[in-house]
Amino acid sequence: MTFDFGLTAAEEERALRLHRESIVFDWLSQYIGGPNIFEAYPAELQAELRAMVAKGGWQAIVDTMLWPYRMALAGRSDLVRDWTLASGLTCGSYNVTVHDGTVPTLNALDAAFDELRSLPWLRFVTTAVEIRQAKQDGVSAWYGNGQPLVPAPRNLAAFDAAYRRGLRSFMLTYNRMDHIGVGCTERVDAGLSRFGVDVVRHCESLGVIVDTSHCGYLTTMDACKVAKRPVNANHTSAKALVDMARAKPDDALRAIAETGGVIGVVMVPFFLSKDRRPTLDRFLDHVDYIANLVGWQHVSLGTDWPLQLPDELHQKMIQVEAVEIGFRPEDRIDASDRLLGFEDYRDLPNVTRGLVKRGYSDEQIRGILGENALRVFAEVCG
Repeated sequence: MTFDFGLTAAEEERALRLHRESIVFDWLSQYIGGPNIFEAYPAELQAELRAMVAKGGWQAIVDTMLWPYRMALAGRSDLVRDWTLASGLTCGSYNVTVHDGTVPTLNALDAAFDELRSLPWLRFVTTAVEIRQAKQDGVSAWYGNGQPLVPAPRNLAAFDAAYRRGLRSFMLTYNRMDHIGVGCTERVDAGLSRFGVDVVRHCESLGVIVDTSHCGYLTTMDACKVAKRPVNANHTSAKALVDMARAKPDDALRAIAETGGVIGVVMVPFFLSKDRRPTLDRFLDHVDYIANLVGWQHVSLGTDWPLQLPDELHQKMIQVEAVEIGFRPEDRIDASDRLLGFEDYRDLPNVTRGLVKRGYSDEQIRGILGENALRVFAEVCG
């Protein structure tokens, strides 16, 4: 939906031009349609979807998130293609799990993403040059992002295998403590383990960006101290504005920027504001705060929300699976909550319109939309 920023006709024209011409890079795009896309399919396809949703559990979550793409592969609906191209998203992300090949569900997840490589309008990429080429060719790109919901094994060879599958950004921990370090919702914080230091160095040697989004404070600071290349927090927010575990305090934001890395700002409502049903202005508040603190050159997009899941399945996940991966009642997760002005990824042009409203220059807007991210991607990944 078009969010009312009160722009003039000239400002609207400028925003449209900038969004159309810019690289729009999202470090953690949760596919494209949010819950909304499922309601847009014909009734007979929705009936098939409901049968899948009823199964519940992680497999149903994965199958449902990928279902629109599988419908496209089967030639049954191009809706997800149309929504993707309407968003203006140049490059989003897909999940590459670091594992040793012994877990059948993770092997199946790898295979599921491999299925999608034949979609002609979707391109899997590993370099900044390929991302720019995707923009030129009018297709949407995906790069491999790793979030260790299942902790990575204590085996550096698993990172080599993930790199071959496309991994180009790896988040050191999820919410809990693992072999590498400590997540942001753990009871104690101890920073990186010795193996975690090895992981940082190994990722850098491979050409994989080190990400600290869900990491605890000491783990984040340790990563910035150990790293020789840019470190990101590719989907987070400013703790000074909202005191949430997933947000980063000022000194952590400065440490990340000092490595040359970027901070991707989330679209997760309850991480941006304690208001009920906040608007896109709250996202822009965090962009402004971080830009003023460390410079606009270190601000990027890391939406992370909304998940491409029907609300009823998402609610089931929150009740059971989210607890297992370290979320707590005080994290205030609400599966049905979305920012007014960002209901699904077709609303990405509203980000550009909001940046125009906040007074950013063309250069700054291009940077925040994608050029800042591409600078880091090119430096670390090629």
